[in-house]
Amino acid sequence: MMLRLVTFVRARRFVLALLLCAVTVIVFESPWRLRPPLGTPLPTYDARDTATVCAELNAVWGKDWPRVILDLEKLRDERSTCGGQDPALTLYPAYYNYGVALEARGDLPGAIIAYRKALETSPKGTEAARALQKYGAFTPTPLETCSDAQIQASLSAVPAYVPRGTGAFTTIQGGIFAVNGQPYRLRGINYYPARAPWRRFLLEADPAAVAGELDLIAGAGFNTLRIFLWYDALFACPGSGAVPKPDAFARLDTVIRLAAERKLRLIVTLNDLPDLVIHPLYFDTQAAPAQTAYLVRRYAQEPAILAWDVRNEGDIDYMRGNAPSAAVLDWLRRTTAQIRQLDPNHLITAGWNEDTQATESAVDFVSFHHWSTPQKLQQRLDALRSVTQKPVLLEEVGYSTFGGKEADQSASLRDVLIAAESSGVAGWLIWTAFDFSTEVTCWPPACPSQDNGEHHFGLWRTDYSPKPALDALKALIHP
Repeated sequence: MMLRLVTFVRARRFVLALLLCAVTVIVFESPWRLRPPLGTPLPTYDARDTATVCAELNAVWGKDWPRVILDLEKLRDERSTCGGQDPALTLYPAYYNYGVALEARGDLPGAIIAYRKALETSPKGTEAARALQKYGAFTPTPLETCSDAQIQASLSAVPAYVPRGTGAFTTIQGGIFAVNGQPYRLRGINYYPARAPWRRFLLEADPAAVAGELDLIAGAGFNTLRIFLWYDALFACPGSGAVPKPDAFARLDTVIRLAAERKLRLIVTLNDLPDLVIHPLYFDTQAAPAQTAYLVRRYAQEPAILAWDVRNEGDIDYMRGNAPSAAVLDWLRRTTAQIRQLDPNHLITAGWNEDTQATESAVDFVSFHHWSTPQKLQQRLDALRSVTQKPVLLEEVGYSTFGGKEADQSASLRDVLIAAESSGVAGWLIWTAFDFSTEVTCWPPACPSQDNGEHHFGLWRTDYSPKPALDALKALIHP
């Protein structure tokens, strides 16, 4: 089955994140379809078997949305599958695409009904929500809640965390990172498991595979990892505050333990891949603050954690028009203040992409991401130095080998990191450790994903063989 995803992408890396979110996949080519609640009469009897319905769905997808919706709901109600896949997964895109078609024909009332049906199918469907917002017809559903008994059962199922790191917490002394009074030259890498990136990380990461990958990373001389926490994977019932999911926290605890055992320190990115449309992060006064507080308290005594990064590339949210800049920056100040009150042990930063200066007053050290030339890196560092005396971390930098030569990646990384070192950055983290296969950056039924540059930023290939860049960086990793 061939699927084509239609979605608007805000930023690098978010492309693959969307591929993993089944509720936001908009499918135009597929082997099954749905049913119309919009006035199409239901047949009194349908003698077609499942194989026939599935086959006919392929033929009418994109051509007859009412027929598609009818057939998909028939399959759903019968609990049938097409090629082993659940047809209900495509109800959302079918309803959404039907709404788009009705809107294009000038039938706005019908389109609004279709968009609402899409949201009934998938309450986190951001495309349908945006379409309804455009016409002032969107009413978000309340956040899911749990009973007191369910909350207590979840809390009881998550054992207390025992710190695994040794030594002192990371501090800032004389404008550089320090541990036990000694300079800590941060040489790091942004990490997702090679076979469990993006949303799969907290859902599927295999501890044995993670252990082997961290052995490779530590063996190469890196001393710091940056990881990303997706709250939907960690917490249930957001309307009830912080209700931890035991399996996800067991997996996160294990990753931290495995890193600590290898003397790797962690920058932990909070609030990654948040909801910006239905219950927007920057206006959420209930779920996200409670969930952040739970995380910060749980790991407050863990010296293996170097810092909390409160939001990845939050400036993109306002530079692309997804949230007002004032709301984002006010949220940043409130969140960093909350974390400081709960956890005096860990440093705080915010990994902004372009508007890094805007974070300066809220953080302990300034983090920026750079995807251009060494010459432009120097210009950015000069601009940052003009507004801050705090340490500056090059938190993401990398070059893809997709459609190019691995030797070019090696040369580009070497040149940009030499420029960063000569400019006095407090450290750097490469994007990313491993290449990703197209089978692991997707979410069924939209698999495999289409290969692109995002899959090939790694220093190691998918078979764990090192690229030339790793050897070229040895002099910088081991100065």
